[in-house]
Amino acid sequence: MLKKLIHKALLKQHFWRHSTFDELSEVYVSMAFRGFALGMIGIFVPVYILELGYGLSTLLLFFAIYFGARVFTDILAAFTTARLGPKHTLLIGYILQILAAGTFALVDIIGFPLFASAPLWGASASFTFIALHVDFSKIKHTEHGGKELGFLNVVERIGGMIGPLAGGVLATFLGAPILFVVSVFVLMLGLIPLFRTQEPVKTKQKLTYRKLEIQHIKRDFISGAFFYLENTLCVVLWPAFLVLFVFADNVYGTIGALASVGFFVSLLSAYLTGKLVDNKRGGLLLKVTTIGNACVYIMRPFVQGVVGVLGINILNDSLTVGYRITYIKGLYDAADQHPGLRIVYLSSMEAFGSIVKFFVWIQLYILSTFFSDYQVITLGFAVAAISSLAINIQKFSSLKGKI
Repeated sequence: MLKKLIHKALLKQHFWRHSTFDELSEVYVSMAFRGFALGMIGIFVPVYILELGYGLSTLLLFFAIYFGARVFTDILAAFTTARLGPKHTLLIGYILQILAAGTFALVDIIGFPLFASAPLWGASASFTFIALHVDFSKIKHTEHGGKELGFLNVVERIGGMIGPLAGGVLATFLGAPILFVVSVFVLMLGLIPLFRTQEPVKTKQKLTYRKLEIQHIKRDFISGAFFYLENTLCVVLWPAFLVLFVFADNVYGTIGALASVGFFVSLLSAYLTGKLVDNKRGGLLLKVTTIGNACVYIMRPFVQGVVGVLGINILNDSLTVGYRITYIKGLYDAADQHPGLRIVYLSSMEAFGSIVKFFVWIQLYILSTFFSDYQVITLGFAVAAISSLAINIQKFSSLKGKI
């Protein structure tokens, strides 16, 4: 049913692309399941850790370990993608995600070591994101890549909209560990569509990082690091702030419901953003949305109550769609400009971003041993605001155009 809807939405306007549509639809359907699974648990990971009785310092150290592991697993995922192809690498990423979700559930059930889950989460993210970037950047179409990314974002956000609401209900009535158990089964369903077509890139490739001319793409690396950093600060520190300073009761249900509303409002933004990017308005859109996003971070530490949180969520999700689709479109088009080095380019961007994220998160952890939770989270929001503005360091050629 979902595949038919996707078919009607895109194919009727671009009928000459029938031969490649199955590859796109595989990604759309798989990401819908993944969006739902991660929507159920993603926003609740920091909530879960804090609700288990761990402090903010433990949460910050967990994510420092997570990103420290990714520095190595990003490169490992790249070599795996070159050897096996992105679809098989994505399969490994999903399996690692299933294992990570399972061990996370066991933290509460049998006292499984919390920090032992962090490298698994990191590895699953590396294998998933590297494979997805390589796969989608290869099969997307340059002229309509923005629209395709917009539609992918819509599909993910439909799952992300339902996931937090379902997760909040499950956690409230059945306990938080059930979230991770259910997400495992949903992720398994997401594996099914991936292998209806062959790998989109040549397998058994040999990667040579020395061929990548870093001096010509320094802005890509710097802007990419800020791009990746900003997102991680938001998805971890915002739920932590809500748990520690805003909501005292029914934390899972309230946060889940408010997150779902934000995702719902951003669906229209995802569609419109894709069209604007394809119409050469990407550079202007990136500037407007990143500046708006930075302003939202300035407001976050002062938010109280349901109405305030809902307003921030709506603003954040709408603006995030704008700059994420735009930036990733520029990134994928830039990868096309490095023939034979697509995997090297994309994995180098991810690995450098992981180094920066590890440094920032370990610094926040150290600061948390000297300053209050509120001060540390507020500092984290300030870093995220600066990171949002710094995304504009990019000089992607496909984002140049009409102003």
